[in-house]
Amino acid sequence: MKPKFSAYLDVVRFLAALTVFLGHASGMKWTGGFLWQLGGYGDTCVVIFFVLSGFVIAYVTDNKENHWTTYSANRIARLWSVIIPALVLTFVIDYIGVRVAPQLYLGQPWFNGDHLAMRYLVSFFLLNEAWHIGYAPGINQPFWSLSYEAFYYLIFALLTFYKGRGKLLALLIVIAVGGPVVLALLPVWLAGVWIYRNAKATTLPKPIAGLMFVISGVLLMLSPTVRQFASFQLMGLEIGGRYVDAVAFLMNLVAARNLLDGNEPLPARLGRTIKRVASRPSCCIYSTGH
Repeated sequence: MKPKFSAYLDVVRFLAALTVFLGHASGMKWTGGFLWQLGGYGDTCVVIFFVLSGFVIAYVTDNKENHWTTYSANRIARLWSVIIPALVLTFVIDYIGVRVAPQLYLGQPWFNGDHLAMRYLVSFFLLNEAWHIGYAPGINQPFWSLSYEAFYYLIFALLTFYKGRGKLLALLIVIAVGGPVVLALLPVWLAGVWIYRNAKATTLPKPIAGLMFVISGVLLMLSPTVRQFASFQLMGLEIGGRYVDAVAFLMNLVAARNLLDGNEPLPARLGRTIKRVASRPSCCIYSTGH
């Protein structure tokens, strides 16, 4: 991957994670409505994460993780190195918060205080969104998307590595466990895979790429309004608007890849700063975003 484009992906991932975090913290009861404008972009950033995830998974399996054992080990390490600290931190924060500021927890729609042991157990195994049961652990509502990610990792592994006669049956079992909403958003995640595998052959003149970059940026900036024109829900979860966001971000990736196609490395200090600030903390910020 070209150095500048890779750095761009790191920055986008970090900004998306930060937007989710600040958006969830922008409620009147939490911060008095500070940065309330970011609240409407949380869902858009989830879509960006899904597309980026598919893109990155396609890249690593194409270049590094070309065997199912390596792929599985890295996905498990990636997920549970975030899941375990996130669940522990959620429990500690909730335990203290319920006692110090019960008005922010008890009876509030964002706090799930019933059946806590089962919620944490189900979330640990990333089944908290199977059939859209919404079994979030405590106050950590953003944890839902990690369950989707896990299902998509598994589906991708079966499609890519499993060569046996039972592939179709295995896929149907995973999809049956995940449910219709997980399946409905699978194309959004697979769009990232598709753009990685096909964008190499898409060479655009710089002016066209620049125009596409601007248009996609405007669409993403206007996402809370634009997505309403394609709104469609399944089991209470928005589907249509997320497809609109996915198309806008796909345009953005194609444009950025053409604009940042040089092999010149970033200045050393800038590259280190982006890696330190943007690439590593993003998932942790996102998964503890409430």
